[in-house]
Amino acid sequence: MSKPWMPREEFVKTLPRALHGCGVLLFDPHGRLLLLHDTYSAGRAANGWPQRWWPPGGLLDAGEAPEQAARREVLEETGLTLDGPLRPVGVDFLPPAEGWPPVSTYFFAAAPLTREQADSVTLSEAHDEHRFLPLADWKGEVSVTMHARLTALVTACATERQVVLHCGRPM
Repeated sequence: MSKPWMPREEFVKTLPRALHGCGVLLFDPHGRLLLLHDTYSAGRAANGWPQRWWPPGGLLDAGEAPEQAARREVLEETGLTLDGPLRPVGVDFLPPAEGWPPVSTYFFAAAPLTREQADSVTLSEAHDEHRFLPLADWKGEVSVTMHARLTALVTACATERQVVLHCGRPM
């Protein structure tokens, strides 16, 4: 049995909502990966926002393309302007959870930062710390899911491939 025809405007209202985000893999001249630590506050924790480490990035604004959002987020969160190309390295799909709609995050890699750039990271109010560490050293600092995500993305970056992830794991 087919569904009755409805005007486009009504049909669009029936479609599921989803969020789109971006993240950027930034490495210092020694190949160490930059992650930013979320600012912790009782209010954020009470609202389900755990303290965590994450690559620079965030949600796309309305009408914004993933690469455009990635550049904006890096500037906002680190003070760095990325003038060179951003290479897509992967996308991670997270199904709806904890009241959130599904989220697809597009990850990019930038050229390695210069020493001056790495030394000039300036954090936004949303972050209280940043570190450049080898991927292996992030293992004890991030969740198992985040480490799996980072491993897949860094591997894709190193092999000049792209990876599709589901909850941080290759599909």
